[in-house]
Amino acid sequence: MKLYKKYTCWFFLIFTTVVASQIQIKENISIKDSLLAIYAICDDVEQAKASYHLSLYYKDVDMDTSLQYAEVSKKLSLLYKDYGLYARSLKRLGVIYMYSEDVDLAYNYFNRAKRIANDEKDYLLIADIQSDMGLLFQRKSDYKESLNNLMEAYYFFKDEEPSVEKHKSLNRLGILYSKLNKNDRSVDIFSEALEVAILLGEKDREITSYINLAVIETQLENFTNAILLYKKILDKSLDDNLTYINQRRTCYNNLAFNYYKEKKYDSSLVYAKKSLAIKQGKLFDSRVGQTYRTLGNVYLDTGSYEKAEYNLNKALSIAEEYEIKTAIIDAYKDLCRYHKKTENYKKALMYYEKFASLESKLLDKNFSEQISKIESSKVIEEKDVAYASLSKEKAEDKKEFESDIERIIWIGSIVLIGIIGMIVLYVYRNRVYLAEKQKQISIMKLFALRSQMNPHFIFNTINGVQNSILKSDKFSAYNYLSKFSQSIRLILDNSNDSFIRLQKELDLIKVYVDLEKIRFRNKLDFTLMVDPNIEEQNPYIPAMILQPIIENSIIHGISNKPDGGHVSLTIEPYSSNLKIIVEDNGIGRKEAQKIKMSKPKGFVGITSINTKQRIDILVKSGYKDARYYFEDLFDENNEVKGTRSILILPLKNMYDKNN
Repeated sequence: MKLYKKYTCWFFLIFTTVVASQIQIKENISIKDSLLAIYAICDDVEQAKASYHLSLYYKDVDMDTSLQYAEVSKKLSLLYKDYGLYARSLKRLGVIYMYSEDVDLAYNYFNRAKRIANDEKDYLLIADIQSDMGLLFQRKSDYKESLNNLMEAYYFFKDEEPSVEKHKSLNRLGILYSKLNKNDRSVDIFSEALEVAILLGEKDREITSYINLAVIETQLENFTNAILLYKKILDKSLDDNLTYINQRRTCYNNLAFNYYKEKKYDSSLVYAKKSLAIKQGKLFDSRVGQTYRTLGNVYLDTGSYEKAEYNLNKALSIAEEYEIKTAIIDAYKDLCRYHKKTENYKKALMYYEKFASLESKLLDKNFSEQISKIESSKVIEEKDVAYASLSKEKAEDKKEFESDIERIIWIGSIVLIGIIGMIVLYVYRNRVYLAEKQKQISIMKLFALRSQMNPHFIFNTINGVQNSILKSDKFSAYNYLSKFSQSIRLILDNSNDSFIRLQKELDLIKVYVDLEKIRFRNKLDFTLMVDPNIEEQNPYIPAMILQPIIENSIIHGISNKPDGGHVSLTIEPYSSNLKIIVEDNGIGRKEAQKIKMSKPKGFVGITSINTKQRIDILVKSGYKDARYYFEDLFDENNEVKGTRSILILPLKNMYDKNN
């Protein structure tokens, strides 16, 4: 009788497994009944397997029932020592608790499952667990850990045949890249996932990949392309099982959003209402919150403020209930916009502060720079390396090495380490020495270039005095000489320093501009604006770095205008840098170049060349963010109306003139 019972269990299990491998587990009574029959008839490991498959069946139907069967599967598989099934049951429990937002418990189950799978050398299961852990960290907004786990899974599946696990892992990695605004990489990953789905012949996974590609189109603001993709999906005859119902809801929800972005509000409302009209199952779909958000924004833009407030608050309550941080940030932003539009500025400020605070904590701004390092890490270059580290050698394997061989290896290792250490120390000291020499050379070059500016400045100033004397304007010549003496004093005071305080440089600029005003007979207008924080910090900057830029604007931009013109100097913070903007309403670079070319052969202007050379040396000396560039200014008729020069200097190390 027991033998008959056993063969009956095997028959039902094989039948159910074959059916489940050919088609997605649906709300299909025959499959559920088969599994329940196995569960009722069998009393050994087959009952554990049936429990596991029943947990999978109920995953999209009833999470509590799915949890109960997973617990039974865990206990029975351990009882009957089926450790592979035991690891899968632990993984299943981790997935259930992950979607139930019990992060710590989910993490605990995943780690336990991973340890058992490692002992069983089930590398496919290990990769699948890492894919789940990647999703867990993604839901926690810990994108660095998420990427580590998903990339390890990716490199394992890379050379494997198409499978459900591979498709799932690719989709999760693609979604993470989209969250990190790596859209090109995301498209590549989703395209891989689509190929896998097509090879598997699974329509629902193919649709999932198309939806993900459409989401990227939305992120790239290609709303028309996204709409076409969603309509293409809806044109496929989707069945009425739960998976396709959820995919249809996703399409309706995302169509509503894309039409809203195109300001086609009527179409947006139609699809939003279609999405909400789909009956919710026992498991709440968080995308409903996105639908309410879209409705709120449509009503806000069309002036239906009461409806807008209701829907936006509904979206916020759903995001907070399910602790979806990105959705909470979006809801705060929308409510800030709503209260600004309805002139409730106190509440608008409150929501602004909320989203700004939460957004700054969500993702380390420097993390995107670490992505390429993580991707190229040796830990994940090859799947064999990635998973060899998971297994420890058994004690009996170590006994194969004889003690004398071990001793030779140890001695050889110590000698080798000593030699490598000496080589590394020599190379390190040599590099430090060369770096110090290079720094000294750079400082000398900077000093030499800065010294070029002193005679250039003095020469131009003497020319100004000559002009005043030739025009018999004694007062102007006297005034010019007075200002000239001040400028010489300032230059001499700073003659031994490569870096000086910002205020000292500005003092020289003021005197220089006064000289040019006298020279151009007050046809020059000048304004100076310094951010109060920068003015208070008064950092060190390279000496004589600003005067050549101001001179360039005056000589090449303003001096060639009959009526004179205006030059402005603005100094403000820019991230962790100092941003210096010199703007003039002169003749523009193109006309200035023509005039320059018409001058006698041999004439060479050194101001721009000198400044660029000094910036290049600063960059080589460690000031990586330093740069100097120009922008042409145009009016509404596309006519040149001046030039803007921009100089970026890093504030880091700018508080010590010896740096």
